[in-house]
Amino acid sequence: MLRSIKVIVAGEKTVGKTSLVEQYTLGKFSGQYSHSLGLNVTTHIAMAGNRPVKLEIWDIAGEYFERTEFYRNASACMLVYDVTKEKTLQQLATWLNVCRSTVPKAGVVVVGNKIDLGYRFPQKWGELFANYAAAPHLTASARNGDRVDLIFSELAKRAVSSIDLEKKS
Repeated sequence: MLRSIKVIVAGEKTVGKTSLVEQYTLGKFSGQYSHSLGLNVTTHIAMAGNRPVKLEIWDIAGEYFERTEFYRNASACMLVYDVTKEKTLQQLATWLNVCRSTVPKAGVVVVGNKIDLGYRFPQKWGELFANYAAAPHLTASARNGDRVDLIFSELAKRAVSSIDLEKKS
């Protein structure tokens, strides 16, 4: 039986959280913005290093950052920003604070989405935020699928590491 792991995908509205999840789980990109209503939960088999795990992916709508009950028992948080909108990167500090205060041992991954559109502010800013968060900084494109598998694989690895660390303490 596969180990089931809860992970959070969070960030401001319109950064492409749902599109990343759909590209990863369904291999498709709709191209039309659809406002998430609160929360979408999807499952998908992922590789965490060399072992398969069942990711329970909680895609949180942008305006629900303060709903800490969504974060409970999560093993990792993917914090997503839009590389064309600097404000979405600035707002990640709020999401990071909610994640860290609710599930302090959860692994974190910082993701710049929409790289197919090109950065509209220095890429280094995303890297600096990731350093502040003590997390890897990855980039992806939900539209063309570029690096989407990689970001979810990294999220799965971080989640498993978080669980393993918790068992040791």
